[in-house]
Amino acid sequence: MRVNFTAIICRPLFLIALTLWVAPFSLAAQSSSEFLFLGDMPYTKSQTARLKEVIAPKIRDHGFPFVVHYGDFKKGSAACREEDFKRVYQEMTNLWVAWDSGSKPPPVFYTPGDNDWTDCDRPLKKGAEGKPQSELNRLDLLRRIFFWESSLDLNASWQYKRQKLYPENALWRSSQVQFGTVHVVGTNNGRLEILKDDIAMALAQIEARDQANRVWLKNIFRKARNFKDPANAVIITIQADVTAPDETASCTSSNAINCDAFAGFRAQLFKRAAAFKKPVLLVHGDTGAYCLDKSFGGPRALNLWRLNAGGDYHMPLDATVVTFNPDNLNAPFAAKGLVDGEMPKPC
Repeated sequence: MRVNFTAIICRPLFLIALTLWVAPFSLAAQSSSEFLFLGDMPYTKSQTARLKEVIAPKIRDHGFPFVVHYGDFKKGSAACREEDFKRVYQEMTNLWVAWDSGSKPPPVFYTPGDNDWTDCDRPLKKGAEGKPQSELNRLDLLRRIFFWESSLDLNASWQYKRQKLYPENALWRSSQVQFGTVHVVGTNNGRLEILKDDIAMALAQIEARDQANRVWLKNIFRKARNFKDPANAVIITIQADVTAPDETASCTSSNAINCDAFAGFRAQLFKRAAAFKKPVLLVHGDTGAYCLDKSFGGPRALNLWRLNAGGDYHMPLDATVVTFNPDNLNAPFAAKGLVDGEMPKPC
């Protein structure tokens, strides 16, 4: 089914209540501790077909409470034209259109990837239509198309909030798990390859986003520790693999590009996870290892796990099911492929 863009532009792609199954959805009746994550897809026509014909029906059949997309809905070398973003909007919206019109579908939360805006100034692949674009312009476009609404139409039990000026940063509660998205992307969090914008301006915006992310991560854990309604776990989703920085030097005023842009995020996450004391999981994409373990935090955060979820590196293409079991103290988080059931290896 094709949907005219003008008829659906009022609903953001990943931040609207999109459809995942035909049965009526009831948050009150949803007691599953399984959650679905997907990202780094689709990059090709064949991947789009698999997502639509194989993965999406599985999502609808399972009845997840929501889906989190961890960014990169296109190749980094593909064009970033406005019509491309609108086309992706239509295709992804149409992908989930398969529900009883009388039911309320679950939401899909999305955090941007570097392919979706920071890499839009790169030379295009041979034969591609369009031209390289300003990454700051593309970020503005991304927010206007996908994040313009002030909030989702979710009832109070979700405790859903978005960050002012950075609407891609969200938090919500489900099955006594505190969820949050934080806008951290590859390409050294946008510091590398600033090709079409004023470099000083672009770096200033990165610093502002980093500060907003610090505030947001603090808010996520603050919500999780709410003494009236404490969470049993925290799951944070970002796009970048912060365990594999592009550079190792510290970011300073004199070296704001060729530096470890993720050091501050890692340090804050270790600190806040350790203080939380309950299980914490970081979910991301970006790199090839499909893996899950708790070596990431090391002795600084023994309760911190991380999942490098499936995507274009994980073939055949698949989404990742995360299970949280509060009774399993040694391994509270587990993961497997939605379609093939493949379990991740240790990182």
